[in-house]
Amino acid sequence: MTDSDDLFGQLEEAEAVTDDRTDSVQTSVEQTEADALRADADTTANSTTFTESRQRTVNPRYIARCRFCRCKFKQHRIAVRHEGRCDTEVVSQCRYCRETHTRDDDSTHHLKTCEAYQRAEKRSGEQSEADTTDTDEATEEADSDDEHFARTFIDPQPHEFHAYLKWNCEDLDNPLRSYFGLRSLQGEHDFEQHGRLRTTAEIDGTEWNVEFGFKSSGLAPRAAENFQLDEVREYLVYVYPRGYDSWGAAKSEARKRAYFRISPRWPDIETKQGNRAMSNPYDLEGYDVEVEGSYWNFEQYPTVLRQSLDALATRQGFRFNSPTPIYPADFDEDRLHKSSNIVDAELYVRVLKGETGEVIAYDGTLHEISLLLAGDREGYTKSVRDDRECPGHYHTATIDSRRAGKLVGSHDLAKEFKHYHMRNPDAVEGTALENPKIGVSFQNSIHDDTLYWKDLDTLVTELDEALLNVLNWSSIPTRPDGQMFVDDDYFEVTGSRRWRKILPDRLPRIETKQDDQIFGTATQMNETDTELVETLLTDGGETSPKELAHSIGVHLDTVYRALKRLSPLVDHTYGEVQIGSKYIAQELTGYIDSVSNSIKSGLENTLDGLTRAEAHGGDDDPWSRWLDRYGGEISRTEGVDPDQLDIGFQPDSLAEARRLLRSGASQWSKVTGEKFRKFAFEFAPKITLIDGRVYEPSHFADALGTPG
Repeated sequence: MTDSDDLFGQLEEAEAVTDDRTDSVQTSVEQTEADALRADADTTANSTTFTESRQRTVNPRYIARCRFCRCKFKQHRIAVRHEGRCDTEVVSQCRYCRETHTRDDDSTHHLKTCEAYQRAEKRSGEQSEADTTDTDEATEEADSDDEHFARTFIDPQPHEFHAYLKWNCEDLDNPLRSYFGLRSLQGEHDFEQHGRLRTTAEIDGTEWNVEFGFKSSGLAPRAAENFQLDEVREYLVYVYPRGYDSWGAAKSEARKRAYFRISPRWPDIETKQGNRAMSNPYDLEGYDVEVEGSYWNFEQYPTVLRQSLDALATRQGFRFNSPTPIYPADFDEDRLHKSSNIVDAELYVRVLKGETGEVIAYDGTLHEISLLLAGDREGYTKSVRDDRECPGHYHTATIDSRRAGKLVGSHDLAKEFKHYHMRNPDAVEGTALENPKIGVSFQNSIHDDTLYWKDLDTLVTELDEALLNVLNWSSIPTRPDGQMFVDDDYFEVTGSRRWRKILPDRLPRIETKQDDQIFGTATQMNETDTELVETLLTDGGETSPKELAHSIGVHLDTVYRALKRLSPLVDHTYGEVQIGSKYIAQELTGYIDSVSNSIKSGLENTLDGLTRAEAHGGDDDPWSRWLDRYGGEISRTEGVDPDQLDIGFQPDSLAEARRLLRSGASQWSKVTGEKFRKFAFEFAPKITLIDGRVYEPSHFADALGTPG
């Protein structure tokens, strides 16, 4: 099977976009530099005299740009990671209609709408009808074709699971017959003397310990002739490996296990006085079972419960001659009610220690997920970094359902992305368990809707895709790789063929967009804007416009105008104001001091209006406003030497300083009517960077170039 078959199956390979002689990242770097040089070149004086100086001063803000999606990259590591993964690069072609496809395209969906494919299938079907003896062979071939649409991915291991499964038994003559059977079993066992009842059950060909217990439910007895119980109890079933004395001991060592709390339900159910009211919105007559467990495949839990009840049923009749029987078939999956729902589920892989740096680094995948998606309008995000036990001991990034789709298209389940070690890593040093897990779990508490049992396939797909994409974005293979992944007692380094959406890293694009918003807005701030942003950064969290107005001592209308100017960086919804994301807040922290100081410097060193006028400007023109905004001070010189131009604003990079001067030249040109480039012969600029470096170009005309 070739890679192209793995990728799109019936979609053939497209003509190669790159070959051994072309590296698209390097080409993008060279192209970016070439574009910058052409933009800086003066069409009227493009002589070799300035070639060397131009090469020295050209310093693109971005080191690379993808030639397919035009995404810019500031870090070489991210650019390399993007290479070969761009979702706009054509990677295949349909063999029927010859339409080209990118990695992000769903080939299965395309074939459903491809007329050429449908015609081919129709012809195939007609031929199949004419020769019925080939039916089985055709079916096998179709199954084989379906496999072509899948790729081989590492199989994740199911971990924690928590659900409320509801069985509707109203069609039975006695819907609660198994509940009375459990009550009968309770009466046959001396719990005070022997503790929980214990037995064993064979599940998946292995013997498991099964414990049976009970607890008070808080339910009031049912007012019915066939309900002769003064106390309504909930029955507890524990399943855990042989060799452990108790379910608690198995849990403390993170072993495979399951727990079921069986509670009866009937219409008009009530609770005892002092207990919280009981909800039974569908008036079920049957059972509500809380399910918790680890390491079982999610769909196995109903089977585990049924087989455990079957084992408990064999313990009936030891004391009573005619016990009320337990009917395990009452818990068949076909009786599960549509309101059955899932509240927690996790998939994980175990990765070789030392190979997960890109996952947990400060600028790594988990941190960027939280940083770049946090505070986006509304909703929930959370980031946890705990390295007290060991590096990467417990790192998480949690996003709600509103942001899930921004990370992976079509996703809508709230998730927690996790990197974690055992609770006591020193105790497992030298074993497979010293290697960390990378996992993704469903987060019901911040999910916008209910995740029902019928949506189990969707849950598995989303968790699987999210996990595979985190691996992909962190330079960890998505295929089974024995050199990268580590077997443990439950996780095996195996793979299977399945269709999953693997996307290029979305995080650099989000970062680039926010970078542009930060620079474009921060350089236009006035004094009110900076005070507002400083207040948000200092106080943290959310505040109201009225509180901001009171805090910085301005009228409420002034705050609203400032919020409108700052809209790319600050979110204002439903009377609440907050910084757009943690990343924006982090970057603004570096900008805001220099912006504030520059504005104050500009106000303290405002040039005399006559001096401004002599320098080709009035009191209220674009050039004068630019000088005010950035604390520009002009010192006149004698003779033909250019006037000295000192800028109070302190940029954080040479590239930012050059952009600042180009914007000043543009405003000066508007006022004077002179050519853009002549600004360089009128002024000798000097800018002190935030790190103390002084930018005072001797060939300022070359650095200025032409506007663009």
